[in-house]
Formats: sequence, structure tokens, C-alpha cells
Amino acid sequence: MDNLSLLVIDDEIDFTDFVSEIAREMNFTVLSTTNPLEFEKLYTPHINIIVLDLFMPDIDGIELLRSLYERKSNASILFMSGKDNNVLHAAQKLAVEQGLTVLGILQKPFRAKDLQNILSKYVPKTPDQNFELIVFPPAGELQQAIDRKDFFLVYQPQINILTRKIMGLEALIRWKHPTKGPVPASYFIPLAEETGLISDLTTHAINTAFKQMALWNENGLNLQMSINVSPKVLDDLDFPGKLVKLTKTLKLDITKITIEVTESSLMSDVARYMDILARLRMKGFRLAIDDFGTGYSTLQQLVRAPFSELKIDQSFVKRMDIDKECRSIVEISILLAHKLGMHVIAEGIENEDIYHILQELNCDEGQGFLIAKPMAANELKPWIEKYSFP
Repeated sequence: MDNLSLLVIDDEIDFTDFVSEIAREMNFTVLSTTNPLEFEKLYTPHINIIVLDLFMPDIDGIELLRSLYERKSNASILFMSGKDNNVLHAAQKLAVEQGLTVLGILQKPFRAKDLQNILSKYVPKTPDQNFELIVFPPAGELQQAIDRKDFFLVYQPQINILTRKIMGLEALIRWKHPTKGPVPASYFIPLAEETGLISDLTTHAINTAFKQMALWNENGLNLQMSINVSPKVLDDLDFPGKLVKLTKTLKLDITKITIEVTESSLMSDVARYMDILARLRMKGFRLAIDDFGTGYSTLQQLVRAPFSELKIDQSFVKRMDIDKECRSIVEISILLAHKLGMHVIAEGIENEDIYHILQELNCDEGQGFLIAKPMAANELKPWIEKYSFP
């Protein structure tokens, strides 16, 4: 932590001194104040971490957040408070919505090792993580990209949490623009849905994934395959039949294919979606509810749809080792899914602590950077040959 700076803002002198002492022991350069009005004087763009109490007199933590947002601050924020834990999480969500980085949250009183654990996870930002305006390709280029075959798939391994055995892969679509470079899916998927091109994009992704699965089967790699499907595609009543025809042509085992749909897809035209989802299950496909916990589906919809798998969103999994609320959400999700006879997959496993917690909670499978990053098809076999997970 050498050459890193930390600013503590807390109206309680004992906590200010406590945090400052621990940070100095970790070799941070520390600035601190018990007066939030001094924030303007102490803050500089070179501050790496801001440890912020939300409930303070004169100026509260939310007001200081607004100031950091207006300054386009690159500092990572660690929230702490001795009051309502729900307010802490609301502040976290607000900061993320504003494009700020949240390092963690701590409910007072906390132990020294809790603070040390969060501070030790800080990673300095690289220049491309700064608040820069990124100009993405306009909608008109989407069709050109499909025609040019700029879209391709990468595959992220999924393993059994208990045995560590490789179980399958999730196929993820990517777009590499010839001049602007990688374009995030969070941009081009909604764009494809708005422009009516999502069907073409999905067809390309499914054809590519299934053909690759057939090639792996020929080479002795009989793995499960998961692929995301847009709610817009679930509007097509012929969709189940088209998938079955493709699997028969390629001689694929339908029971090893999982179709992933998001919670939000269940919100409109429920009857039509249930028709399609039920037929997919009847034909042998597995069905996963993706990004669970981030949408607005009710428990009634979760029970009504014939899901066989539940995927816990990475926004909860990534923070469950430092955030008790996130851990509780993951734990409840696993219990709920198992009670409903569903398989559970956790996304976003990035460190050993998270992995061991998932083991304790009896999660079935997982994926994340700790196990492997998404990779090109030709990288899978060499990776499997070298695969070793402690």
C-alpha cells in the first residue's frame, strides 16, 4: 500500500483515530477529519480511498457523495455507519449508479481485521478506468458488424463447487469493432433489441455455440453448454422447435444445453413466455433464471416458470466476503432454489474466501475469474490440460 493515500471523514474521534492507525500500519498516507466541512480543503484528485461515515452533522455522507460525483472522483469509497444497515446499502447503490467505485461497507462497531480485509482488496485504477467519454459505434453499424462477422463467442468454464470438477461452459457473445475495439455487451445487446436485430444476433450466437459444442463432442469434450437468450427472442413461438431441429442436425444431447433467461423477461406477456419456457423444458432443455436478485420477478413467477437452474448474480457473489447483506442474499437464494428442486450456479467468484463461503453454503456450481476468465474456443483444451484448482 506504499504511496497510496486515504482520507477518513467521521465525526467520532475514536473511530477516526482507529481507522487512521490501521491504515498507517498498512503503509497508507492518511488524512483525517472529524469535521465534514473540511472535506473541500482535504480532498485532492490523488486520494485513493475515502473512508466515509454517512451520518454526520452539518453535511451528511450522501452530500459528500454528490460532491465526489460532480468532481468525477476516481477514489474508492468505504462506507461505515453505526445506524441503519439498509441506509449503508442504499448509499452503496447510489454511488454505483453515479459511476463511483465502492470498496466496501462496514457496520459499526467493526474489528480491525474487518477493515484490514477490505483495504487489502484495493487495486489502484488504471488510466482506462477513469471517467472518460467512450464513443461507441452508432446503431447503424450493428447490421454491418453482423454482416462482417465482428461478433464472436468466448466460453467461461463452470465447475462443481464441492468436487472442483469441470462441468460445463457459458457461451458469451463479444463484439470487437475494427476501429473502436471491444464494445461491451451492456451497450450492444439493448441496441440490438431496440433495432430489431436481436434475433439475428441470437441466431448467430446459438449456431456458433452449438456447432462448437459438436466439435468438442467429437474430440471427447462432453461438457454442458449454457447460452443467454434475450426476452425479445422468447416472443417467437417457433423458437423451441428451431432449437430442437438444430440439435438433431448436430447430434447434440439436449439435456446438456441450458437456456438462460433474465428475471426481467418474466415481467411482460407472462402467458406467452410460459408457453415457450414450458415447451423448451418438455423437449429436454435445461432452463436457468439468470442474474437472480437483480430483477423484479415475484416468487409466484419463479415457481410458475419451469426453471431447473438458478444463477446468482455476480453483484452479490463478488461482495459476499466483505458484505453481510450480500452473503445473506446468496445464502437465502441457495436455500430457496434447493427447496424448489433447482440447481444453483454462482457467478463472479474472484477469490478463495468467496469460494469457501459458497462451499459452506452448499452452492452447486460456480464460475468466475478465480476459476477461469472467458476464453476463445481453441484455448479451452489447453486450459483443461493444465487445469488445477487448489
